[in-house]
Amino acid sequence: MIKLDDEEFQKYKKLGRGSWGKDLVMWKTMYTGLLAQARTQEFNPFTEMLLNNFLDIPKARKEGIPVIMHPFNYEPGLFFAMKLVPLMQEIISVGLAYVHMNEPYIDFTNKVGYGDNPTICNAQRPFISLVMQGAAPIPDLLLFLSTPCNSLSMSYQVYQYLSKIQSFNIDVPYWAYSQENEFYDEKTMEYMINQSKNLISWLEDKTNYKFEEDSFQQTMRLTNQAREYILEFNELLKTVPCPMPSMTGMAIFNTMVIRGGSPEAVKTTKYFRDIAAENAKNGIGAVPDEKIRIAWPYTHVFFDQELLPWLEKTHNAVVIMDLLGHYKVLPHDTSTTEKCFESLAMGTLDASMVGKCRGPMEYYVKYLVNYVKDYKIDAVIMPMHMACKHVYTMGMVASEAIREETGVPSLIFGCDSYDSREVTSEELRQKISEFINQVVI
Repeated sequence: MIKLDDEEFQKYKKLGRGSWGKDLVMWKTMYTGLLAQARTQEFNPFTEMLLNNFLDIPKARKEGIPVIMHPFNYEPGLFFAMKLVPLMQEIISVGLAYVHMNEPYIDFTNKVGYGDNPTICNAQRPFISLVMQGAAPIPDLLLFLSTPCNSLSMSYQVYQYLSKIQSFNIDVPYWAYSQENEFYDEKTMEYMINQSKNLISWLEDKTNYKFEEDSFQQTMRLTNQAREYILEFNELLKTVPCPMPSMTGMAIFNTMVIRGGSPEAVKTTKYFRDIAAENAKNGIGAVPDEKIRIAWPYTHVFFDQELLPWLEKTHNAVVIMDLLGHYKVLPHDTSTTEKCFESLAMGTLDASMVGKCRGPMEYYVKYLVNYVKDYKIDAVIMPMHMACKHVYTMGMVASEAIREETGVPSLIFGCDSYDSREVTSEELRQKISEFINQVVI
């Protein structure tokens, strides 16, 4: 295992010195915590990418480069092509959940009347509190999508109102773009491409930065090179035993939504692909004596970062995928500028969570049934966030389809993926252990 050596540590420590600005205090705190963690854990291209991402924001401010905030379901390739600096918001609001620092901010929003409601998601809600208390990064521009739920798009509108920054919203179509799909609509692709072009015009107007076709095409080539590595990685996960730990998929997802379209994303996805290929070749499983292969077709329980490692150690069970970590965007043709726009559109439509949670329920059900078959899944576990009423319904229907077609059992139960006070880690483990011991084994 390679750790961050003293020379590299001092370099990053020096780069993080000085005041980053009042609204970047939390951002800098998270950077400092990550840097300290890098000294004790493996230092790999993913960790290096995260450190550089934190440093980019204060550097952009110093150099006068516009910063654009975007959500977890939109990759930043277009922004890199236009030489803007992207900031993925959920690094903060979800990242704080890992160390339970989000809970005071959740409580604050309850007190001021925003979010004390079972349909509001705690993935974005802490950021509203951070803004109101002057502790959240204020970018120059904001982009958000209409998917995967109303809670997300509403929270971003509240943020836009509080911060007074200008925003652009992309409306993601309901229907499919592939003619082979029973829900195909010929207008879907054109609609998405036109919105991307409108976004470019808006960015040019607000930043005075010009869109260059050559830069865009190069960025999309890098995006699709990373997608090729991920496609190979996904295929390798079908190997028994599974060659990679349960949390690896989430790292790949974060790579693409934080750095997709950059050389760093290519380097990081290749790194994970290479390890998976080497382990698969040598018959090495990430979980010794693998006994159970689990599908986790929802997001992680973010407040409990040890849950999946606990599953590996306690039950010799590997989580082959989670809904975000199973990155399903295919590589596309980038030979012309128009093909690049098509790739950008398909990448947004097929993005993790977006591609399964928009449109008819059949999208999700078919996806999950095929996944269980292809990856030799033994059990499906879905700790459902209480605000996700639509996904809860889809999960129940999908679990019945899985049972009828494969005989694989499912465990679905409610919790708050971001707040341990609703359902504790101990309760989570008890439910999962009872399911594995009484139903799966």
